Amino acid sequence: MKKNPNNMTLLEHLEELRLRIIYVTIVLGILALITFHFSLRILQFILKPLIKVLPPTSHVIFTGITEAFWVRMEVSLYAAVLFGLPYIFYHIWMFVHPGLTKKEKKIVLPFIFFATVFFLIGCVFAYKVILPIGLKFLVNYGGKEMSAMPSIKQYVSFFLRICFAFGLIFEMPVVSYILAKADVINAKWLIKKWDYAILGAFIVAAVLAPPDVLSQFLMAIPMILLYVVSIGVVYIAQKPKKEDED
Repeated sequence: MKKNPNNMTLLEHLEELRLRIIYVTIVLGILALITFHFSLRILQFILKPLIKVLPPTSHVIFTGITEAFWVRMEVSLYAAVLFGLPYIFYHIWMFVHPGLTKKEKKIVLPFIFFATVFFLIGCVFAYKVILPIGLKFLVNYGGKEMSAMPSIKQYVSFFLRICFAFGLIFEMPVVSYILAKADVINAKWLIKKWDYAILGAFIVAAVLAPPDVLSQFLMAIPMILLYVVSIGVVYIAQKPKKEDED
């Protein structure tokens, strides 16, 4: 007989968390073995934005004997995480759902779907918009006096950091919806904290983005726009409740 989650002790909650982490790790390990088979194609896809902005005389290089191998391993692991997002979000939801009401538990499938979709939209936005602009600026910043010879390890780390950062940033409307349903935030509060949101967006951009001002603006501006979208999402999420009270 399954124990009531509300009566579980702290140690039992930690044990549940440990088991869910093990389940996710096993699935990600299996997916990583599969994605490693396609890691060269994935790596070529990752390199496209950089190749387009590199001068004809420049090349992507690796400086260590094992560097190319470990880069493919890293790419395989991140690809596994990307493909395993629905499963990861499912376990995150199942861990926190005991503290929610019956009505709130019904949004588990929409949460998994929209959390996955918005994360992927963030990655695509970074790939199609942010990286081409940022890379062109950074590569040309050296001028004609210096020839760009980027390391594959450095570039892949840069690429993954930007894409996953934007994936997380694009979760803002989804997280806002969940918090609104839990009565943690409301639209008026978000509007009132508008100035803090702008400051926070530029602080986060300064930490996650490359040190140049252009890249930081390219990250901060979408965050601010997503904050505006989140205000609308929160208003819609709480509107039915207000109507019921009336």
